[in-house]
Amino acid sequence: MLFGTLLLASTASATCLHGLSKFKKRAEGAEGEVTVGRFGYTDTFGPLNWAALAPENEACKTGTNQSPINIDETIPLATEKPVIDIPEQPVELENLGTTVEVIVNGTTKFAGTDFRLKQFHFHMTAEHRVNEEFFPMEAHFVHEGVTDPNQLAVISVLFQLSTSAATPILSGLQPHLAAIASPGTKTAIEAGLDFTSLIEHVQTTDLFQYSGSLTTPPCSEGVLFLITKEPLDVDVPVFNEMKKIIGFNARYSQNSLGQQNLVAVAGLAGTEGQVVVDVNAKIAAKEAVAAGGDEPPTAVVAPVTKGQTITITEIQGQATEVVGVVVKRDRV
Repeated sequence: MLFGTLLLASTASATCLHGLSKFKKRAEGAEGEVTVGRFGYTDTFGPLNWAALAPENEACKTGTNQSPINIDETIPLATEKPVIDIPEQPVELENLGTTVEVIVNGTTKFAGTDFRLKQFHFHMTAEHRVNEEFFPMEAHFVHEGVTDPNQLAVISVLFQLSTSAATPILSGLQPHLAAIASPGTKTAIEAGLDFTSLIEHVQTTDLFQYSGSLTTPPCSEGVLFLITKEPLDVDVPVFNEMKKIIGFNARYSQNSLGQQNLVAVAGLAGTEGQVVVDVNAKIAAKEAVAAGGDEPPTAVVAPVTKGQTITITEIQGQATEVVGVVVKRDRV
């Protein structure tokens, strides 16, 4: 099944899920108010401790298909392009404290499913990386299914710093940024924004596709991501003005899809159950990529415990086959 189904969270925080029907009760405040996100990106308010901020954030520490990720050769390109329609309209620009967000209506059709565009917001730096390359900014265009609001999709647009003029959608936002300098504020952009070049870019460039999660609490999984392979331009003045308001709001890269959550991995570090990585293989993999070759799989050694029987295949570089029992495990 292409799209996963998210579990309904009883409460939620603002940002990626803001404006979505299934989270509307908690993600939006009273009419006319802008709800400030109840999480952050530093110290105990940050991603490593999101699961402690609210019970519904459990997936932030237990989910095994979490976003964002480093996009490598294991992530396929989409086999079709989304069909996007964003009509001319007034939009609303909001400061959620955790990001700057634009409330806008539109539609996207992908893989036979119709989606409604609910909003888009920005992350600085970009949350996704491509073959370890990071980008200064990323925009998430958040959609929900028309017939099934539980189907969530995010079109992710990467941005690169440039000496050229910013993409029109960004230059259109710039004159209004000062009006939302403080968290909880908003302003209307009656003339709307020019989405033409952005839509053309998404519909013509290659897109990476995978199923991940919301990159903010509650970190619910089953979210379809379509990520632009090539970035759009943002000029330095616009970037700096946005950076002053947004600050840093990027969740750290998560583990490979289907693997143990990194919060759980970190909690085991220094204990007998810690996850041991073959460091030499990891370095060799990076060297292979730097040399232009394919990255070999990184060996991960399963945890060993006291009393476990193991087979030793090498001692000081000499091949052997000795069966032993673990009586003491040194930390590595």
